[in-house]
Amino acid sequence: MAERRRRRQFTLDDARWRLLLTGWVVVLLFFGAWARLLYLQTAKADALRAQAKQYGGLRTKKWIVYGMRGAIKDRLGNVLAMDVMSLSIYIRPKAVTDVQLVSRQLSTFVGKPATEIEQQILEWKKFIDEAEKRAKSEQGNGAKPSLPSAFSLKRELVGEQARRLKEAIAQERKQLRKALRDSARSRKTVRVTSWLDGVDVVEEPRRHYPYGAIASALIGFTDVDEKGLTGIEALYDKALDAKHGEVEGVLGAGGQIAVGTRKVAHSPKNGSEVHLTVDVNIQSITEECLQEMIEKHQPAGACAIVMDVRNGDLLAVANMPRIDLNNWKQELKEHGLGVMRNMAMTFLFEPGSTFKPITIAAAMEAGVVGEGSRFYCTGSMKVGKHTIHCARHGGSRAHGNQTLRDVVAHSCNIATAQIGMKLGASALYEAAQRFGFLEKPVAGSEKGRLAKPDGWQRIRLANVAFGQGIQVTPLGLAAAYAAIANDGVYVKPRLLLNEPVETRAVLSPEVARRMREYLRAVVDEGTGKLAEVKGYDIAGKTGTAQKVVPGKKGYAPGKYVASFVGFAPADNPRIVVLVVVDEPHNGYFGGTVAAPVFARITERVLVYLGVPAKVEQD
Repeated sequence: MAERRRRRQFTLDDARWRLLLTGWVVVLLFFGAWARLLYLQTAKADALRAQAKQYGGLRTKKWIVYGMRGAIKDRLGNVLAMDVMSLSIYIRPKAVTDVQLVSRQLSTFVGKPATEIEQQILEWKKFIDEAEKRAKSEQGNGAKPSLPSAFSLKRELVGEQARRLKEAIAQERKQLRKALRDSARSRKTVRVTSWLDGVDVVEEPRRHYPYGAIASALIGFTDVDEKGLTGIEALYDKALDAKHGEVEGVLGAGGQIAVGTRKVAHSPKNGSEVHLTVDVNIQSITEECLQEMIEKHQPAGACAIVMDVRNGDLLAVANMPRIDLNNWKQELKEHGLGVMRNMAMTFLFEPGSTFKPITIAAAMEAGVVGEGSRFYCTGSMKVGKHTIHCARHGGSRAHGNQTLRDVVAHSCNIATAQIGMKLGASALYEAAQRFGFLEKPVAGSEKGRLAKPDGWQRIRLANVAFGQGIQVTPLGLAAAYAAIANDGVYVKPRLLLNEPVETRAVLSPEVARRMREYLRAVVDEGTGKLAEVKGYDIAGKTGTAQKVVPGKKGYAPGKYVASFVGFAPADNPRIVVLVVVDEPHNGYFGGTVAAPVFARITERVLVYLGVPAKVEQD
């Protein structure tokens, strides 16, 4: 038997050689794979991407990156309107695996019966199928129509509803992961059905109003897509509007954007902030006082304005009734769109007696009347074929002999008509222009209406002199009285803090100061006694006017507009306050309906502003 050949002993050199050979093989394989990847991702990238797209293998998705609409703030920086994130539910009908399951689950979150949701999903699925069939038949035309794939079931879910929906989604996903793990362990293919199939819940911005109903008509609201529809939201929509961005990328196996594929198509841009001159605390005071009056007099509407005499800042622009802006859709269904009318800036009414000081001041400025002028009122006066009367303020209509101070204090129609006729139609019309009645003081406001004086008859001149035949807005009237309070300097009202202060002289300081004394007499001894405020001297004027029938000649029987406008303190005015009440009940005179509201607003605002009360002398 042949002797077996002995094996060569494995040496350390053999080990080194094998290790070196293995290392080189690994290095070559690594560089080969790297070169292949580089080739596929560069030279072949476009071809592979096109091929993947052709066969549906490349899953791409676009995401909206939301910009935030600009906030609306008051003069102190308090937020009156802002964006918050909310949840919206979108349904992709063709991806829904169990319509009844989805409908039952979502019913509790959207406030609809499950049967209604089920019907909605099926109708949309039918609509999408028909749209796809039409698109296929029209492919030969070369057009690529945009096909719907989803619809919104519910938008702007916030608060408790949004919290519960998030919890339900988290719980469902947890159960799905467990079901998939169990399926993998058992090595059995199990079809897992979920109510999340075909349901997209996304976060979107929603408009929120922290103060609810405060200044509702002034602020306004937006639609579900944050387009301003009324108020400041609409007036400054362009500045407030946000631009949404878009991100696109390739989806990986886990549903996330694959590394290196994320691309920003365009970046989001937030809207600009709008800063109002309004002080939310003064606004709240003003609305509270109006609400008290509404409960007593049940008017068709009411408004009040608080204005800074020095710079024209509108510290409060209050309108009643009001609505909760966070629930505006439901509120409008109940109350109608009329509740969003900004009465303070757009309501046109005949000012009545509140216009008399304008006529008299213009006549004083023109030198037509003066301190030595005297007037006699018998209670009525013939003007051509017409007869005008003085209003009854307790006792006889006749006021007898009067000075200019008496004419203003007693609100005499006869004497004011005589003064107006002395002044003349052209001069009176120019005075209305000069005091800003025939212009729009701020964006979104209306201008007053007064026919050109060319065709005025003497009766028209007499009527306009005491506030009939001319229509003004509450804001226009407040601004005119601010000019009297400001030594004859008209300051254009400001609603935005960044607006420049615009002024012009409309009266001499001497005439303005004299008229302030007359207006003080209205409160001290005339028709405005209920406007008195303890600790402060008040100047102002009552107004009671018949209501014009819109689009027709004449007045609505039994319908009146009561008003009071004044300023305080009378000797050194800080604020102008105006109250207008449309069609009040249980009384309709400006001195009994509007003046008490003026007093309550003025007292609280002066205290809030820190204006010291006068020291009583022993």
